[in-house]
Amino acid sequence: MSGYSTAIMLTATALSTAVGVGSAIQQGKVQKQQAEYQSAVARQNQQLAEQQADAERRQGYENMVTKRQETAKLIGRQRAAAGASGAAVDEGSNLDLQADTAAQGEMDAINAYNQGLDRAYNSEIQAQNYGNQASAFDMQGQNSERAGYLNAASAAVGGIADMGSTWAKGLGTQKKTGYWDRALQQTVSKPPRH
Repeated sequence: MSGYSTAIMLTATALSTAVGVGSAIQQGKVQKQQAEYQSAVARQNQQLAEQQADAERRQGYENMVTKRQETAKLIGRQRAAAGASGAAVDEGSNLDLQADTAAQGEMDAINAYNQGLDRAYNSEIQAQNYGNQASAFDMQGQNSERAGYLNAASAAVGGIADMGSTWAKGLGTQKKTGYWDRALQQTVSKPPRH
């Protein structure tokens, strides 16, 4: 291998190594950016789920208040009906009916509130899951960036090793060529003996 071809091969190996190093770093950065985007989406979903949990709690409370108001109106109608019929409103079966209606109404109100709390709890679990996803994507991004740098270092070391090997082969060939060139030159420079 001549010095010129050795230089070309060394240059090609150096360029290939530089491209490999740059590509590895860029790939790590792109993967990190993708993970950061996914993390941001997961965090946004977490916030939405937390807001949903708050809304579910409020809705459960409002449903409880509405049930209590409906129960109070129903008791009012029962009392009015009992009074219109001439019966005693606060005694006997009318009182029992109002007490049963109040008890059932309160159970319905508490159930409505608990349903809201259950839905809020499910939304909170969903928010926590989104938060865990975001953390996992953050970790994935960091690992991708590190992997990019490690791959770049590996490409650089491999390229340097290839360049060393190419250089050593070039020197070996030059030494051989140098010996034969010298022998040829000695033969050519000496005039033949007659």
